[in-house]
Amino acid sequence: MNGNSEPKQAIPIRSEQRRLGILVGGGPAPGINSAISAATIEAINSGLDVIGIYDGYQHLMRGRLDMVSPLAISDVSRIHFQGGSILRTSRANPTAKREELECTVEALRGLGIADLVTIGGDDTAFAASEVAKASENTIRVAHIPKTIDNDLPLIGSMPTFGFETARHVGTQLVRNVIEDARTTSRWYFVVVMGRKAGHLALGIGKAAGVTLTIIPEEFQQERISVNQVCDILEGAILKRRSWGANTGWPSSLKVLPRSWTRKNWLRSQVLRSKSTSTAISTCRKSPWRAS
Repeated sequence: MNGNSEPKQAIPIRSEQRRLGILVGGGPAPGINSAISAATIEAINSGLDVIGIYDGYQHLMRGRLDMVSPLAISDVSRIHFQGGSILRTSRANPTAKREELECTVEALRGLGIADLVTIGGDDTAFAASEVAKASENTIRVAHIPKTIDNDLPLIGSMPTFGFETARHVGTQLVRNVIEDARTTSRWYFVVVMGRKAGHLALGIGKAAGVTLTIIPEEFQQERISVNQVCDILEGAILKRRSWGANTGWPSSLKVLPRSWTRKNWLRSQVLRSKSTSTAISTCRKSPWRAS
């Protein structure tokens, strides 16, 4: 199987074996295929029939029963070496409309699914819980927390899968940008993901040793002004340049929420502090152009 796989054969509506379905929601993250593989192998070894559901809730919401494929151990035993998701993913959310939620439940029942494993972030987890409620708990749900944002609280402060890999890869990229900053005597903004949480930005900033990391959690007020953000950045730049005059290291990086770098950010009077966290650095020589 691969990321472009389509249903291999028609799925019988009823089966003597208890049937488990697996779907993936939200954005891509490292480790999805490993989770699919582990869940499939454990379920089959426990005597369950397993089917993979393509594109998250997208087709179930429309009552489609054809966008599925049976999964065997031979299908998943080596997929942990592949990136992406063999079941693909989507951000379709069946909780937006009651009729779509009911359609999702009926589609799962039509497929004979008694157990559902969902892989995703907070939206996918919430949708899974609503599916269980709407089915009156006739469909049992287990959620695997997947998000590079690390914004799902787990036992023992365990990170969500995908976060550590994203932090490691992001750190390597930022370290390369630091060398560019040192070589060109410029300041750079490096933007990373994170939504409303600063975990990824803070992790990359600490590991790469950037000059400044700004995350939403640092601000108590709901809204902050652009001037306040600029004051923080300018202060860090001036301090670094003053210090760099004696060390020969005039350049470095900054970390900020991603939404603060959008095209209209300079025209905005206020921004929500609870927004996407980012790793950023400023460019000293050329004018800033938001992307």
